[in-house]
Amino acid sequence: MRILLFVLSMFCALAHSQQTAQNLFGQYRNALYQIKIIELESGNKSSIGSGFQIDALGNLVTNYHVVSEYVYNPDKYRIEYLAHDGSEGQLQLVDVDVVNDLALIRKVALSEQESAFPIALSLPVQGSAIYSLGNPHDLGMIVVPGTFNGLKKNSFYQRIHFTGSINPGMSGGPVVNELGEVMGVNVATAGNQIGFLIPLAKIKGLLSSQNAAVLENEQLKPRIQEQLLANQNKLFSLLDNHHWQTSELGEAMVPSKITDFISCWGGSNTSDKEALYLSVENRCQLDEQIYLHNGLRTGGLELEFEWLDGKSLSEHRFYNFYSQSITGAGAGNNATKTDVTNFRCQQDKVTNINGVTNKTVFCLRAYKEFDQLYDVLFVAATLDHSQQGLISHYTLAGVSKESALVFTQKFMDAIAWQ
Repeated sequence: MRILLFVLSMFCALAHSQQTAQNLFGQYRNALYQIKIIELESGNKSSIGSGFQIDALGNLVTNYHVVSEYVYNPDKYRIEYLAHDGSEGQLQLVDVDVVNDLALIRKVALSEQESAFPIALSLPVQGSAIYSLGNPHDLGMIVVPGTFNGLKKNSFYQRIHFTGSINPGMSGGPVVNELGEVMGVNVATAGNQIGFLIPLAKIKGLLSSQNAAVLENEQLKPRIQEQLLANQNKLFSLLDNHHWQTSELGEAMVPSKITDFISCWGGSNTSDKEALYLSVENRCQLDEQIYLHNGLRTGGLELEFEWLDGKSLSEHRFYNFYSQSITGAGAGNNATKTDVTNFRCQQDKVTNINGVTNKTVFCLRAYKEFDQLYDVLFVAATLDHSQQGLISHYTLAGVSKESALVFTQKFMDAIAWQ
C-alpha cells in the first residue's frame, strides 16, 4: 500500500510539474528571447544565449558572458534578439555586473504590446520546484523543471544550487517559481543535473540601472574595472581580517584553512618507494573566477606549500633539485599577450616575524585593458636547512598592487617552524 501511495504521489507531482511548465510556456514565451551577437563583417551570429524582458520599457536581463564579445569589441559586433514568433530587433547595452555575470540590455524599438516577467519578492523554500527557461541550440524556447536547493555553501560568489539540466544556449535565461516570478538566472552547469543560478538579490542589484542611459563604448571597460576593483577590495579585506588557521607540514607550520570558501587538499609521495626525497604538499584555491571574455578569467587565488626532505641526497644535489622546484611555479590563469604584459619580477631575502628566512621572487604583470589591475606570482623558498626546505607559492589574478602587497605580508608571516 505504501509503495502504491508513493507511486501515486510521484505521478501527481510529475503531472503538476508538467502542467506548470505548460502554463509558463504559454504565459511568458513573449517575454523570453534568444540573444545573438552578430559579427558585423559577415552579418552572421558569432554566439547565442538567452535573455528575458523585465519591464514595458524594453529592458532585458542576460548573462554578461553572453554579450562579452560586444563589450570587448563594440566596433566589431552588435547585439540582437530573436523572439518566439521569429521577429528580430537590435539591442543596446545599458549596464553590466561582471562580478555576478549579469548584463542589462534594452530594445532599440518597442512594439505596441511588450510582455515582461515579474520579479519574485523572495527566494522559495528549499526543495521547492522551480523552472529554468531558455533557448538552447537554436531549438526555440524550452522549460526545464528542477529543484531549488538553496544557496551554494562555502562560496564567495553567491550562486543557487539547482537540480536540473542547464543546456548550452540557456545562459541568461530566467529561472522562475511556480507563479512565473523570476528568482534566478541560468549561468553554469556542472553536469549530472547540477546547475548554478545567479540569485534574486544580484538581479535586483542590476535592476537599479533600469532607467539608466545606455553605456557608451568608451564607458564599458572603465565600468568593468570599477566593479573588479570593488570586488577584489572586498575579498582581500576579508582575507586580511580573517584569522588563518595553520597545520603541520613537515617541520613547518603553514596556512591550512584561510576561509570557508577557499578549499584545501593535501598529498605526498610516500607511496613511491623509489623516491629519493620526501614531498608533502598542501594546496588551497578559490574555486570560482570571473569571466571577462573567452580565454580570460580573473579573480582567482591559489596557494601551494611543499615540504621537501632530501636527507638521502647530498647537499649539492638537494640544492639543485630545490632550485628546479622553485622555477616550476606558474601563473594561475591563462591570459595571453593580448590581455597582459610580461611578468616583471624582483628577488629578495626576507625573514618573517617568526624568524623563518626565505629567498623570495615577487612578479607582477599588468592588464592592458585595466590599468589598475595585475596578476601576481609569488614564490618563496626557506634557507634555514641544508637538506630540507619549504617552498611557498601563490598566484592572484586581477588585483591592485596595494592588495597584493598586503596579502604577501600576511602570507609570509603565516609560516613558522614547529
